[in-house]
Amino acid sequence: MTVFEIIDAFTFYGLDVIALAVATSVLVQVLKLTLFKNCQKKIITFLPFLIGALLYTGYSALINLSIRYVADNYVGVIEHGFSVGALSTLIYVWYEQFVRNKSKGSATAGVISTLIAEYVPSEQLSEIAAEIARAIEKDVTGDGAKKTADILSEHRLEDVTENDIKVLARLIIETLAHISIA
Repeated sequence: MTVFEIIDAFTFYGLDVIALAVATSVLVQVLKLTLFKNCQKKIITFLPFLIGALLYTGYSALINLSIRYVADNYVGVIEHGFSVGALSTLIYVWYEQFVRNKSKGSATAGVISTLIAEYVPSEQLSEIAAEIARAIEKDVTGDGAKKTADILSEHRLEDVTENDIKVLARLIIETLAHISIA
């Protein structure tokens, strides 16, 4: 796409799409932290498009004061709703890449967070990974798996068993050992 095509797309769709995309981004983030916090990330990927389409449908019906308008022009409404979802996703990516101040964690914490993502609350993932990384780095006794298991036991999700924690702790230690060797 050229710059002129991008500008043309925004002028065709208008400020209403931009405003609804911002609202969709905020709503998706709230839903990710509340209702969908244990949901698979694959499903959450489509959430902005679904919510964007729903918001634009409601907006279109409200502006035209008619559900009939939405039914008669469903292709345009769905197209604009999809645009709201796409722009919402773009806003989220911009936010993550340029605005959000992520603490620069170590590579070890990054590996650990990948391994423990499904076992601990998502809102605490980076903190728990960093805590485990610090515990393993300070471990001089060679008992990193036990310390890791203790930390995971404190913060685990309800459906995670003690056996899962023990296996996961050993997996973390083995993974980090092989990464260091390679």
